[in-house]
Amino acid sequence: MSMRSSEKLWRAVLAVLLVVALAIPMAASAAPASSGKNSGPWWIVEPEPESPSPYYDSILYSEIAPKLREIEQNSNRVKVEVVGQSAGGRDLYFVTLSAPEAMGRLGRYKAIAQTMLKDPEKAQEMIEKLGDFKVPVFINGSIHGTEYPGTDAAIRLIETLAYDDSEEVREILDNVILLVNVVQNPDGRVLGTRSNANGVDVNRDFFTQSQPEAQITAGLLTEWSPMVVLDLHGFVNPMLIEPCTPPHNPNYEYDLYIKWALAQAEAMEAELFDKTGWAAQIPYRDRAGGWDDWAPSYMPVFASYHGSYGHTLETPYRDERGVDAHYHAVWGALKFIAENRQEMLHDQVEIYRRGYLDLEQQPVPPELLPVYDQFPELMLQDFPAAYVIPAGTPLQPSAHQPYRLIEFLLHNGIEVEKAAQAFSLGGVMYPTGTYVIWMDQPKRALANVMLEDGLDLSGVPGMVFYSPPAAWSNPLLWDVTRAIMEERIPLRTMSIKRADLPGPSVESGKAGAYAYLPTSNSAIKATNELLAQGLTLSRVEGPFEDGGRSFGAGAVILSGDPALARKVASEYGLDVYALSAAPDDLVPLREQRIAVSATDNGTYLALDALGFEYDRVSTGMLNAGALADYDVFINQGLMWTSINAAGRASFLDWYAAGGNYIALSDRGRAFAFAVSAGIADIEYGYMTGNGVVAIGYDPDDSVAAGYLESGHAFLYRSVWFTRYEGLKVSAWLGEGDFFKSGYWPEWQASGAAGMPLIVHANDGASNLTLIGADATFRSHPEGSFRLIANAIYNGLD
Repeated sequence: MSMRSSEKLWRAVLAVLLVVALAIPMAASAAPASSGKNSGPWWIVEPEPESPSPYYDSILYSEIAPKLREIEQNSNRVKVEVVGQSAGGRDLYFVTLSAPEAMGRLGRYKAIAQTMLKDPEKAQEMIEKLGDFKVPVFINGSIHGTEYPGTDAAIRLIETLAYDDSEEVREILDNVILLVNVVQNPDGRVLGTRSNANGVDVNRDFFTQSQPEAQITAGLLTEWSPMVVLDLHGFVNPMLIEPCTPPHNPNYEYDLYIKWALAQAEAMEAELFDKTGWAAQIPYRDRAGGWDDWAPSYMPVFASYHGSYGHTLETPYRDERGVDAHYHAVWGALKFIAENRQEMLHDQVEIYRRGYLDLEQQPVPPELLPVYDQFPELMLQDFPAAYVIPAGTPLQPSAHQPYRLIEFLLHNGIEVEKAAQAFSLGGVMYPTGTYVIWMDQPKRALANVMLEDGLDLSGVPGMVFYSPPAAWSNPLLWDVTRAIMEERIPLRTMSIKRADLPGPSVESGKAGAYAYLPTSNSAIKATNELLAQGLTLSRVEGPFEDGGRSFGAGAVILSGDPALARKVASEYGLDVYALSAAPDDLVPLREQRIAVSATDNGTYLALDALGFEYDRVSTGMLNAGALADYDVFINQGLMWTSINAAGRASFLDWYAAGGNYIALSDRGRAFAFAVSAGIADIEYGYMTGNGVVAIGYDPDDSVAAGYLESGHAFLYRSVWFTRYEGLKVSAWLGEGDFFKSGYWPEWQASGAAGMPLIVHANDGASNLTLIGADATFRSHPEGSFRLIANAIYNGLD
C-alpha cells in the first residue's frame, strides 16, 4: 500500500471514531449576542429605515430575528444561529430544523458527512446500516435583496415544519435536516437593492468570494455538504425551476446530478401545479439555451461542485403569490427527497467516490439528454494528477498570492498538501514546502474548476450564455504561478489545514536605505497606509542596481531606520531589503486625491483592497468642475458626450495642469473619451467575447512594476491597441494561442496576438494610462489590481 493510500485509510478510521464520539447528544448552549450592528442578543434588532416590497406586505428585516426567536423558543425542532454579518454589518440568520431527536445529534450527522468525504465507500456502507440517517437540505433565501418572496417563503416553511404535525411533515422531518440561510442578502432587503451594501451581486461572487455573504455561505456548504440546495429567486413567468440549459461545465459528475435534479424539478413542478394550477418551466427540458450552468459564480451551481443537487427557483410573481409558488415548489422537493433519500444519497456519495478513487466520469444516459442539448462532448473532464503551487519567490512574484489562493481552497473544503521533499516537474525544481493539490480527492470537481485554465469554447457553434464570464481561473487571474502534473510522480506530501503566512524578512547590517517591491496587493496597501501615517516614502520608477543586486521597477524606498524596516516587514509580511544608499532619481510618494467614475463595483472594491482613498464622481460633479480638486481621474465607462461643454473645458484645464487620467476598459468608452478630448492619439480593436488571455509584461516599465515577464489577464468589453502614438507599452497580448479559455469566436482572426494591451505616457506633458484588459471584473482578477496602483503612483513623475 502506498504512503498516500495508507494515510487515506488512517484518516477514514479516525473519521469513523469521530462519528462514534459525536453520537453523544450535544448540550444546549446559551444564545450568543450579535456581533453585527446590534450590541445585545441577536433577536433584538435596532430599527432602521427599510424598503419593503411594494407589491405585498413582506416581512421586514428587523422583524425576522424576533420571529425566528419566537419559533426557536416554542419548537424543539429548531435551532437559530447568527453565522456572520453582511457587508453592511447586518446579521445573517441560519436555521437548522429537524425532528427533535435529531437536534441533539447534529454532530453525528456532520461527522458522517465528513466520512462521506474521507472514505466514501465506508460511508455508503454506514448509510445503508443507519436507516434513520437524515440528509441535509439547504434553502437559500433572497440572495437578491429585491426578490423578497424567497425569504418570506423560507420563514413560512420554517413555521410549518416547526409546528405542524401532519403526516407529510413527520415524513419530511424523519428524512431531512433542513438548513435555511433565511436572508442571504440583508443589506439588499433593507436598502431595496439587488446587491449588498458594497454594490456587489452576491450571486456572481462565489468563485471569488470577495464579499462576506459569499464567504459565509461557502463555509456552510463546506461544513455540511448538503445533498440538495434550493436557491430562491424571482421573477420568471412561468416559474423557472432548474436544471439548466447547455453548456454544462464538464467538471462535475453530470450523469449523477441530472438523474436526480431533473426528477426533483419535475416533482417541484407537479406540486406547484397541484396546489396552485400554475405551470412551470425546466430549462434543461424546455429551452434550447440561454440559462446555462457553466460558471461557478452562481450559488446553486457552486454548490453542485460540492456534490449537491443544486437548483435555482425563479418565482413568477412579485406579490404574495410569489411566496406561495416558492413554498409549494420547495415542499414538492422535500417530499421527493423523503421518498428517494437513500438512493439520492448513495449517488451523492458516488460523486465523492469517483473523485477519491480517481475514477473516470460517465456520460449522461441518452434517455436523459433532451433534444436541445447539443454539447454532450463538453460533459466529460480529463483531470490531471495534481496542481503544483510554489509557496514563494522566486517562482512566485511574492508569497502573498499563493497564501490567498491556498487559504481560499481550504476554506472551500479542498484538500491541500505540501511536498516533504524537493522535486522536479517540467524541468523546474520545486522546493520542499511547495503546495500540491492532488486530484484524487472527493471534491475534485470543485478543486479543478478553481485551478484549471478553463476551456476555449470559441469554436463551438450555437453557444449562448446567460451571463459572463465564460472563463475564470483563480491562479491565473490572482497572479499565482502554478504548474500542472498530468501524470503522478513519486512524491511524499503532507496534509495541511492552514497555508503558511508570508514570512517577513529584513536584511541585517547597516543600511543607507531600505526597499520593498510592489509585487503584491499587500505591498500596495502597506504603501498607502504608511503614507497615511505621514511617513516619507519614495518610488524608483525603473530598475536599479545595489551592491551587485538587481531590483525591478517600482521599488518603494524607506529611510535607513531599521526599526521602521522591521515594522513594515512584520505588519505586512513583506521582504525588506537593505540598500547601501538610496537610489538616484527617486520620486517622492504622497497621498493622491482620486476621483472615480466606474461601471463595475469591482473597481471600487479593488481600490479599497489596495488601501486608496477616493471619491465617486457623477456627471453633474464633472460638469461643475469637480476635477479641479483631484490629482487622479479613473474613468471606466464614461463617454466624452456624457459631459457638457463646461465639464469638457474643466477636464482639459485639469489635464493641462498635470492631472493623471487612467482609463479602464468598458466597451472602449474611456479610451474614446481620451481620443475625443484630444489627449491620446490611438486606435484600437474591440473584443466581442470574454476570457482569460496570456500576456507579457515589461518588468522594467513603471506601470508593469512588480510583475513577472509572463502573466494573464481577463478580457471583457476590452480593447487592444493598433496605434499608440507617443505612448509606452507596459503589457501586450501573447503571441500565437494567447486565448486560454472563454468565448470569443473571432479571436484567431482578430489580429490581436502580440498587440499592446496596456500603454501609458507620463512625461510631464502627458499623464495618462490606458488599460485595455478588464482589471477589476467583479473583483475576480485580483492579480491585475496592482496595475491601477502603479498607474496612480506614475502620475507623480
